[in-house]
Amino acid sequence: MSVASLRLGAFLGVALGVLAAPALAQAPPPLAATCYCLRQSLDAATADVTAKTAALAAARAELDQLDQQLAALRAQVNVDDPQAVAQFRQLLEKRDAAAKVAGGAALTDSQAATAAYNQAVADYNNQCAGRPIPPPPGPLNCPMTR
Repeated sequence: MSVASLRLGAFLGVALGVLAAPALAQAPPPLAATCYCLRQSLDAATADVTAKTAALAAARAELDQLDQQLAALRAQVNVDDPQAVAQFRQLLEKRDAAAKVAGGAALTDSQAATAAYNQAVADYNNQCAGRPIPPPPGPLNCPMTR
């Protein structure tokens, strides 16, 4: 190889590097993009666990209210009055339905949301916590992770 061809190759390498630099500067580093997507996932998991926990709390509050109503009515119900007994049974059925929600769907939804939140926190902490992350150059298209 001649000195001229080496110089030409070096010049082309530098020129390509200069031309590619703006394109590389526009794309966030892979870790930054990953961390932004993990943060979006964590934010979504936080909103979900907050909503599911609130739904569980509401279901439990309704159950507690019905328990209190039953306790008060139990002391007053006239067992010789069929209408009073029917009202008590109706309230008892409503309480049983509320117990199924509070101990069933609302509870399992809250537990699943909590597990997903805990996983999102662990994923973010394992890959991103304590690392400097530059701001994103624009919106990112993050895959749905959960």
